[in-house]
Parts: sequence; structure tokens; C-alpha cells
Amino acid sequence: MKLIVISTAIAVPNEHEIINSLFEAGMEKFQLHKLNFSKEETEKFIQRISSKHRNKISLHSAFPKFHSLKELEEGLPLTPSEGRGTYFFISPIFDSISKGGYKSNFDLQKIKQFLQKQKTPSEGGGWGEAVALGGIDEDKIEACRTIGFAGVAVLGAIWNSKNPIEKFKQIQSLCAKNILAT
Repeated sequence: MKLIVISTAIAVPNEHEIINSLFEAGMEKFQLHKLNFSKEETEKFIQRISSKHRNKISLHSAFPKFHSLKELEEGLPLTPSEGRGTYFFISPIFDSISKGGYKSNFDLQKIKQFLQKQKTPSEGGGWGEAVALGGIDEDKIEACRTIGFAGVAVLGAIWNSKNPIEKFKQIQSLCAKNILAT
């Protein structure tokens, strides 16, 4: 299962050191989500990340996000410029960790049924892979796998943790398991 770490929208103390340590711990995908950054600020931020990991960084704004089943039904399949062959986010799947009061409105059984009907690019369809975002922590990984998500994205679980690197490793370990709960 894919694991994507998303930055906070605001600066965090020692953020670059934490990001570099996350990469060293095995992070494969990092999305930069700084709402008020200019292009120059974004470039400057990325320059502070180890050059060997910069190819694993993308802008969160570049990926489609769906916040309701209706948006999913109306917005998919994705066209190549919208993310064909990549992934899209469904959010918030669970109540947000980082945004107080940001509640999930999804019926998880309906999301599961919806995802089961969709063809991914590897199956010859135009669909990207669905990634769960919102309220994701260790206790939600297996549920996301069972629902049919190709991956999870974490933000609050990492950045609200007293030890973001250890939190990442715990979640990474769970994502690496290929066993479905029955």
C-alpha cells in the first residue's frame, strides 16, 4: 500500500531536518502543501531538502481531490492531464487529525463498493489509484486496505506526533503488510 506524507500548511520547527530524516527512514512520496508559498518560496523550501530525494517531492495541489461520493461519480474517470496513471485523493475518509472539526461525511461501505467497480490504469482503465486522506493513523491502515484504497496519505499523524520519524516507521510498517483482514 502506498504511503504519502503531506507537509503542514504552515511552517514547523525543524521541518527540513524532519523531512530529510523521513526520506532516510524510507519515505518514497512527499507532497508539499504550503498554502501561502510563492513559487520562489516553494523552490527555496525544496532546495533545503537533500538533492538525492527531491525527485520524490510533488506539490499537493497538483493532484485531484474528491470530498464526496457525488464529486467522485462526477469527476472520474480522470483525463491524462488530471492524473491518469497516478493517483487521486478521497478526503476526509475519517475525521481529520490536523484540522479540528473537519469531519468525514463518507459512508465507507459505499466508497468500498465504488472503488470495487473502478478500473485502474494497470487494469486498462483511465482511473488513477485512490488514496485515503484524512484522519489516517495506525489504527486506520487496515480499514483503508479493506475498503480498497491503493494507499494512504498522512499529515496530522506525522506532524502532530512528538516523534514524527518513529510515527512514520510505525505507519510504514503497517502499509507494507500485504495481508487483508477478514
